[in-house]
Amino acid sequence: IAPANLLVIYDDLDLPLGALRLRATGGSGGHNGMKSIIGALGHGDFARMRVGIARPPGRMDPAAYVLQDFSAAQEEIMARVRDLAADACQHWLAHGIVSAMNVFNTPRET
Repeated sequence: IAPANLLVIYDDLDLPLGALRLRATGGSGGHNGMKSIIGALGHGDFARMRVGIARPPGRMDPAAYVLQDFSAAQEEIMARVRDLAADACQHWLAHGIVSAMNVFNTPRET
């Protein structure tokens, strides 16, 4: 797959719950899954969409946090965000990453 045809979507602890951020290229940001993809491809020259899941509460282990189910309140937010992420994917396919970034990287209510 050509890098221009690749959009990687992944969770991000550093974004507020439900936030979306698209980028044209970049590094792993410490995300192990992204490290693996970049390592396998040998570069980070592909689009990505980060989906915010927020930081774990207190001193909870981040690995345990990302593997647990969302609470009912979180799931309500994430249900809307999944639809928004699907819209962002369709926009990316039709108009490219720069346009998708301009439309979907703006702050929104979740």
